[in-house]
Amino acid sequence: MAKRRLFLTFIVACLGVGPGIKVLSSQTTSIQAPPDTGKFIIQTVITKARENDKIKKEKLIYKRTYSVENLNDKEQVTDQEKKEVVIIELGGQERMIEKNGKSVKPENQGKASKTKIDLINVLEAVLKVDEFNVAKIDIMGDRPYYVINFKPKPNQNDKGGDVEDIIVRSEGVMYVDIEKFYIKKISAWMTRPYSRAGGLFNLSRANIEMAEEEFEGIIVMRSVTIIDKYWSILKGGTVFEKQTYEYKDYQLIQK
Repeated sequence: MAKRRLFLTFIVACLGVGPGIKVLSSQTTSIQAPPDTGKFIIQTVITKARENDKIKKEKLIYKRTYSVENLNDKEQVTDQEKKEVVIIELGGQERMIEKNGKSVKPENQGKASKTKIDLINVLEAVLKVDEFNVAKIDIMGDRPYYVINFKPKPNQNDKGGDVEDIIVRSEGVMYVDIEKFYIKKISAWMTRPYSRAGGLFNLSRANIEMAEEEFEGIIVMRSVTIIDKYWSILKGGTVFEKQTYEYKDYQLIQK
């Protein structure tokens, strides 16, 4: 604990905290960071994530459960539309073993739904269109985290791709581990609607919650939750749903 406090003091000093620094509590310290600090942190997170992904593919087997639940206007679950359980093998190969409560035949095990969120791709898009504010340093579970607010730079136009066009309409906050530069958690939400295909698809809401953690020194995904509401001519009306990815049963394979 004493070493972590010393490390935190060093980090705060390196960020150029001015005389206006204020300790909000024993667990939170507000800071005044140089303007490009947030951008540098995200760039470092992306670099570390790429390195970590290689290690994860080489050494880990784990399980991913993907579910889609329909919601009512009070955000209560009305029914479950889909549930898939997938094993991620070494090398990143996927094998679906269960769909909607039933075992999947071997010849169909490669037909799982594609994941909607690729963290590195999202962060690269955020880096292009957003500005960052390193608001404070929080201590959670005896570890220090940068708390970074992000929102679109002024006068941003559509970029011609779903990911960037949704990000340019969103803002949020992320917690970045100071020592290992991974995202402990991130929350983002749309602030204005998104439309494509001449109005045949209209997204009015998209909230994302994501969390990572450590397993045997490797950064792994814990969960991703997406709540979205959209109107689509292909769906025949409005869809209000919660999509959830849960990751568990990590196994370290020693070669």
